[in-house]
Formats: sequence, C-alpha cells, structure tokens
Amino acid sequence: MKPASWSLAPRLAWRLAAVLVAAIGLAAIAVGWRAIVTARALDDTALQIQVHAVAVHLATAPGGTPLLDLPPALETAFHGGAGDNVFIITTPRDQVRLSSDPAAAALIVPYMPQTDGLFRVPATPAQPEGMVGFVTRFGAWRVAVAQSREQSEVLVRSLLSEFFSTGLVLLSVIGGTAALIGIWTVRDGLRPLRRASVAASRVDPAQPGRRLPDADLPAEVAPLVIAVNQALARLEAALGAQRRFVGEAAHALRTPLAVLTARLDALPESPDAGLLRRDADRMTRLIEQMLRMARLDGQPLDVSKPVDLRAVAIEAISMLAPLALPQGIELALREIGTPAPLTGNHAALVIGLTNLIENAVAHAPRGSLVEVELAAAARIAVLDRGPGVPAAERKAIFERFHRGPVGHVKRDSQMRGATGAGLGLAIVAGVAAAHRGAAWVEGREGGGAAFVLKLGTPADGAEGSCA
Repeated sequence: MKPASWSLAPRLAWRLAAVLVAAIGLAAIAVGWRAIVTARALDDTALQIQVHAVAVHLATAPGGTPLLDLPPALETAFHGGAGDNVFIITTPRDQVRLSSDPAAAALIVPYMPQTDGLFRVPATPAQPEGMVGFVTRFGAWRVAVAQSREQSEVLVRSLLSEFFSTGLVLLSVIGGTAALIGIWTVRDGLRPLRRASVAASRVDPAQPGRRLPDADLPAEVAPLVIAVNQALARLEAALGAQRRFVGEAAHALRTPLAVLTARLDALPESPDAGLLRRDADRMTRLIEQMLRMARLDGQPLDVSKPVDLRAVAIEAISMLAPLALPQGIELALREIGTPAPLTGNHAALVIGLTNLIENAVAHAPRGSLVEVELAAAARIAVLDRGPGVPAAERKAIFERFHRGPVGHVKRDSQMRGATGAGLGLAIVAGVAAAHRGAAWVEGREGGGAAFVLKLGTPADGAEGSCA
C-alpha cells in the first residue's frame, strides 16, 4: 500500500490560520480605510470651526470695509505657517478684501464655490499636495479658510504606517498562534483515530479477539470504528467456522480411509491394487496435512520458548529416515557453525522441517543424498539433487493447494504423494512467518534445489500464527 503523502493536521491547521489571517487582514484594511475617511472628516470639521472662529471676529466699518480683530492664537496660526493656513474675506462676488496671504488668496479664490461648503485647490509649486478649504456667508461677507493638504496627508500616512506596521506584527503573532492551536487541536482530535490505526495494524488471525478501541472517539469517526469492529467479528466467526470445518472434515475422513486402506491391503497383489494403494496413501497424506494445518491455524502459536535447532533437525531426520532409506535416499545433517539462540515452538519447527525433508525425498533421484544444513544465523536449508524449481514457480509453491508445474515430476515411489496436495510448503511458510522469518527456494550449482527456512528471534512472550 502506498503511504500517505500528506498529513491532515497541518493542512487543516494552516488553512484555518490562512482564513483567519485573511479575515484579520480584510478587517485591517477596512479599519484603515475608515481611519482615512474619519481623518479627512475631522479635517473638514476643523476647517468649519476655523471659518466660524474667524467670522465671529469680523465686523464692518462705517465705510463698508471689513474689520478683523483676531486673537493672538489665531493670528499666529494664519500668519506663521508660510501659506499653509490662509483666511480670505471676500465680497459676495469674490472680490478679496482681507487675507492672511494675498498671493495664496489669488490662487484659492477661483476654486471657491458660489455656495457654502468645502472646496479643493489643485496642487501648485508652493503646495504640491494642493489645498482644501471651507467657505461660508457671514453677513455681507464671505469667509473662507484653506489649509495645505500636506498636513492632513502626512497625518494620514503616519497613522496608516503606524497602524499597518503594528498590524503586521499582530497578524504574524495571531496567524502563528492560530496555526499552532489548529495543529494541536487537529492532532488531539485525531489521536483516537491513530490509536485505532495502530490497533488495526495488529489485527491477526492468530489473535481473533482483537478489536479497535472505540472509547473517546469523535462522533464523525465512531461509526467507522464500530463498523470495522463488527466486520472483524463477522470475519472471526467465518474464520472459526472454516477452521472447524477443515479440521472436522479431515478428522471424519480418517476412519473411512483407514477402512479403505485395510481392504486394499487384503486384495491380492496386482498392478491395479498397487495403484489403488498409492492413491489411498496420497489421500491419507492429504488428510494428515489438512489436520496438521487445522491444528496450527486453530490457535495462537507460542513461540516464546528457547529452541535448539539441532534437536529439531535430528528429530525430523529420525522421523523420515525409515521412509527415505527404502528409496535409496540418504538423509544427513551438516552444521555450518553453531546456530544462534532462538525462541520459538519446537513442535511447529519439527513439522515445518519434516515437510521440507518429505518434499526433498519425493523429488530426489534414487541413490542421492538429501542434506539438512544448519547455519549460524538461525537458518535451516534442505538440499536435494532433484529437478529443481523453475524461477517463475519459486514463490507460488509456498501457497496453499498450489501444484507444481508439469515438468517438475516426482519419481515413482511410495513417497510420490508426500507433497502433492499442495499444503506441505504452505505449512512451512506459515511456520516461518510465526517465527518472524521466511521460507524460500534457491537453485543449486550442479542441479537440485535448496529449500531455506530463515527464522527470526521474537521477544519473549511473543505469539505468532501459521495462518
């Protein structure tokens, strides 16, 4: 299975953080825009206040000329700003009568509206930012006040610069905090799912009662875990029924096969009787292997006990020597170094090695040698000089009920049916897997095959399965 190339927690957290930062950014832009509008509205209000401040000090002389007596503060504001702040007193026809700066007044008056209100003066060399003013009617006169836009623009830029420089730092802090909180929240929420994933990886036919933990699960995940546990329960029931059927069927067939064999033995010697006896022997061997497989599959295999591989090899050879010698085949044990200490199941290893030796005897030519080789690295190999196994078949022959290719024919002997059922090597593979190892076949120089059983060293108390 291809591993996942991305993780949900950081992706979701960063997306949530990005949305939050974007929302804060938009809010900051809106606040900044509103600040500009407010600042300019305050400028307009200040202009109106200045106009009325000038107007209240305006009077008309008996000759019809305007008289203006400004307090010192206003006088300083209009005459000390180098033309940045200007007041203008005009007739209704915009003829200037009084001004704090006649030159500036000459530039401003053409842009004054005929009605009361705000007005704008375009940029000039003296006022690169232009000017903004307010004009109103006061008695017989029109009073206008104008000021440079540079003052207000500098203020606005200063406010925006301060706002956004502070805002960027704030956004960074908020975004980073949101990302960290999002990652922590998502990971914490997914922790029960990770526990369920670990438990799922440990589900094994050798431990059929194992289930996924269903406590403290998010509401979105709980139905999936419950459904998986229900599926595991159904699979456990089906697996148990299958194992019981195989064992019971094989056991039930032993009696009629024994009766059949006894009756065949009572027949007079003839070619047909010999063929029938060999067929009955093959059926007996198949039943015995099915029972063996059912026993190994039926319960967890305890592989926690110390095992002496030399003793395993001697026991397996001793069991099969009486069957191999009549075929002119010699069984021998060869040791290459001292096998490493191993924990496992002695009986299961004997069964697996017995199947390998039976397979070798079934294919070895008469008068040849079948060797059981023990290596130091918990490795057992059974070597024969038979026809070997084609490379394309070397993996498949360890599958249940797999039959070898037509070209891989056993010699005609009483051992003919030893592995013909296709279960012997499958049992070997199961025993190897239970011991955290593997089984495979290799070619031999000079012809023949080497069936290898490589074993691991599981921790004390570990359990394996031959499924």
